[in-house]
Amino acid sequence: MAESVLKNYSGQVNFRNLMFEEFAEAVQDIETKLIQRFGFLRKEGIEPDFEMILASVDSKGKASMYLFDNKGLAEPVHYNPGFAIIGRGTATGGVLLTRLLGYSVEESSELDLGMLSTFVIDMVSEVDPSVGPFVGESVFMRILNGEVSMGSLKVEELRKYKKRVRVRKDLIKLMQKLCDQEEIKEEGVRSKLEELRSKK
Repeated sequence: MAESVLKNYSGQVNFRNLMFEEFAEAVQDIETKLIQRFGFLRKEGIEPDFEMILASVDSKGKASMYLFDNKGLAEPVHYNPGFAIIGRGTATGGVLLTRLLGYSVEESSELDLGMLSTFVIDMVSEVDPSVGPFVGESVFMRILNGEVSMGSLKVEELRKYKKRVRVRKDLIKLMQKLCDQEEIKEEGVRSKLEELRSKK
């Protein structure tokens, strides 16, 4: 249904990628249809179990992201918190790790978001059997030569990400051990990290 609505809106503008405001209008239309459909199902005694993320990037590079709940309501999350996570393990896994690692919209330009996503998914999958490990199903949207482009993660890049995830896990474990050493503790670790950061 969402796909049909988006195709209809895109068709009205010669099938180009929707701009930020146009995508917002399409989301409102989808929201209305979902609320009506779920309302009908509830009258029939069926409680929908539903979550959905809709995201887009327009030709000016402005991103949209909406999180739909089981009532069909859409919440814009492109500004705050700047990410969306759905499924089991969301609060205790995905959101917890994302906050712990300090993700914010303001600083996102300095982060490798592909790396962050890979790390979070891999970590949650280790403790929640309902979450599969990251195996490269991600589709990346970006502006390329002034046009919106999207594509799957290449195998070579997937291998690099997986290797870096393992290294980052080891680094976090090492930092925890160093913080527990009496002669180093947290301030010693912080001092060395600040020294490294000042060299960039």
